[in-house]
Amino acid sequence: MKTILLILVLVTSIAFAKDDPANEAIELLDKVRKDLISLSADFEQYEINAVEVMSEKSTGKVWLKAPNQFKWEYQKPIPQLIIASGEKVWIYDEDLEQVTIKRQNNKQNPIYVLLNKEQTEANYTIVMEQKEADANEIKWIQLLPKAPSDEVKIVWLGVENNNLTVLKLKDQLDNIVVFEFNNIKRNPKVGKDFFEFEIPKGTDVLSEIDQVGEF
Repeated sequence: MKTILLILVLVTSIAFAKDDPANEAIELLDKVRKDLISLSADFEQYEINAVEVMSEKSTGKVWLKAPNQFKWEYQKPIPQLIIASGEKVWIYDEDLEQVTIKRQNNKQNPIYVLLNKEQTEANYTIVMEQKEADANEIKWIQLLPKAPSDEVKIVWLGVENNNLTVLKLKDQLDNIVVFEFNNIKRNPKVGKDFFEFEIPKGTDVLSEIDQVGEF
C-alpha cells in the first residue's frame, strides 16, 4: 500500500519571481499543461532504497483527465487497478478479488501536477533543479511540500519535449519511487464512464467512505 499512498499523496505549488528558478519552473509546467485535457501513457515503476538497491519493475498504463480523474492500471508482475472518478477512488486487487473504496479528497496528489494548477499552487513550492539537463535533455523540476508530509519528502518532475517523462518521489526514509513514462498521447478520447469502476461479481468490498482516511 506504500506505493499507492505515494501515488495519491502529492501536488505542486508555483511561486512567481522573474528570471529565477521558480519562474522558469512556472513557464515549463505551463508548456506541459498547454491545451492538455487528457493524457495516456505506458509506465515502468521501481523503487531505489536508501542504500541504492533497486526493486523489481512494475509495468502498466495510466490515463488522466482534467481536473481530477485518473486510471492507473498495473499489468505486471501483479495486476492492480486504481481509478479516481473525481469523487471516489477504487483500488482493485484482482488476485485477491478485493476492492477498497475511498473518498477522493486529498489535496496533495501528484496527478494534479498536470491536471489542476490551482491545487498545484496551493500545496507545493516548485523550482527548477539547479543542474544541467541530462544526456536525454530532460529538465528537472523540484517540488517541496508546503505542509509537512509523513509520506513525501521531495518530488522531482522530469520534462522532455514539453511532456512529463519521469516522476520521482522521495519518502521520509530516503527511498525513491520512480515512474518512467513512454508512448505518451495527449488528449486521447475517453468515454464518460471510463473513470468509473463496475465491481465484478464475487469481489469483496471494503468501503472507507465514512471513515477518516481519504485520498
